[in-house]
Amino acid sequence: MIDQNGKPVSKSSLKTHLETYNAGVRGSKEFGALPRALVTICDGLVPGKTTYVKCVEGQVQLSRRKDGSVVGGGL
Repeated sequence: MIDQNGKPVSKSSLKTHLETYNAGVRGSKEFGALPRALVTICDGLVPGKTTYVKCVEGQVQLSRRKDGSVVGGGL
């Protein structure tokens, strides 16, 4: 996963990005700073499904809960 500045994302920054994504304020300045790839991946997840994202420290499992939030395993 590459951020808006072209640098690889760490697990701690991915956790921050997921918190911003789950806040659900699309169109905000903070939401606009999220990596586009992360938004596309999270929007495509359906409840109960999982996917993997590569970070600097390794892979992180992302899954969508029934309430619509996206969580990262191991964050």
